[in-house]
Amino acid sequence: MSLLVILGVFELFTLCSAQIDLGTAEPYGIYGAASVTNTGATVINGDLGTGGTSVTGFPPGIINGDLAVGGQTTTVDLDATAAFTTINGLGSDADLTGQDLGNQNLLPGTYTFTAAAQLTGTLTLVGTGSADDAWYFQIGTALTTASNSAVLINGGQECQVFWAVGSSATIGLGTSFIGTILADQSVTFGTGASLAGRAFGLGATVTLDTNVVNVPAACAVASSSSIAQPSSTPSVPASLGSTSASNILTSTSLVPSSLTPSATNVPTDLSTGLPTSATVDPTTDPSTVATQSPTSTTPLSTVQPSSVPLSATFTGTFTSLSTAGP
Repeated sequence: MSLLVILGVFELFTLCSAQIDLGTAEPYGIYGAASVTNTGATVINGDLGTGGTSVTGFPPGIINGDLAVGGQTTTVDLDATAAFTTINGLGSDADLTGQDLGNQNLLPGTYTFTAAAQLTGTLTLVGTGSADDAWYFQIGTALTTASNSAVLINGGQECQVFWAVGSSATIGLGTSFIGTILADQSVTFGTGASLAGRAFGLGATVTLDTNVVNVPAACAVASSSSIAQPSSTPSVPASLGSTSASNILTSTSLVPSSLTPSATNVPTDLSTGLPTSATVDPTTDPSTVATQSPTSTTPLSTVQPSSVPLSATFTGTFTSLSTAGP
């Protein structure tokens, strides 16, 4: 693999998320617009159809699916042709014109050959493990594989490999191939070749010779996040009546109609039990008092605290010192 291709594979590609809808063509393993011919013990695990009037070689070939001919395949042809057009309309991630597909390791993406494409040896498709991984090959003219070549896939789905071939495809003797081949003209399988995918000859014939064709299982789809929903609606006590927010907030069962203090030991008059006057004794400090020290009575004021304790005991001695002048 050239340095250019390595850089293209690991730096330039974005994962392909395009979804190719095969419509009514999806269950078909083989479809030839003009005819389908077979030699030997070919096994088709899927439907087989032709826009012509008959198929030849079944038996000895075996069809493990439905057989459709003539007008029964009109929508099949239309849907397969639409898929061919869609693939050719995708933006290209790398132009591999002139390079052999053999011994290459390709990440998901769209690969273009402006002329013919050749596979000699093994092509490995390297997936990322995402259900969106897909490989699209746009081939200008013919697709040809050498005998005993192979397409392998690692970390991807066979149903997400597509080959849009501008003329005809030839799958060589003993080759193991992967993907849906949509050829503008014909598809020819060499003896003993196998396909995990589909082959559509949109303009001519599909020719088989002791082959095995397995239609891939339906593609897994990428998961999406979702918000879990409760399995049941939370119950509301019967005493609340309606479950509306306004009713809950205004419900009289939640708000008492009046508040009655339960404490019984709060004094109604904090001055009860307190002295109402104080006797001033000026003789307690001879150095600062006059020789004549009149007795005075100072009334007490009642102080109301900002908050009322549940109980309180007040004990104190009030002594006032006054200094009389000469």
